[in-house]
Amino acid sequence: MTDNDFLDGLLTPEEIARRITASSGVKMTARTVWDKARRIGVAKKIGRSMLISIEDVPALLREEKRKRNAYLYDPISAPTIVHQPGDALAALKRARKKRQKTRLEKVK
Repeated sequence: MTDNDFLDGLLTPEEIARRITASSGVKMTARTVWDKARRIGVAKKIGRSMLISIEDVPALLREEKRKRNAYLYDPISAPTIVHQPGDALAALKRARKKRQKTRLEKVK
């Protein structure tokens, strides 16, 4: 394989989006291709330019599965303290009160 053959196998996100739009009729933007290529790890970046191999295009077209929330399915990785929405403010107020109390004790 020569260097020229290797470069012929690389496409920009714009070219991929244009080919998908032309073949399927679905409006695809280069930004969508760029985001998914980064997310699934098939992007090759040279400077500020991104190139994607022709062999990686089928991976771009596969449907992504949503990741499960680890806290819902793995009780070991779940946090030990479950905070209620108002707990953060209450904890902040307690910390401020404690800090003020220690400052007053230092002054005395």
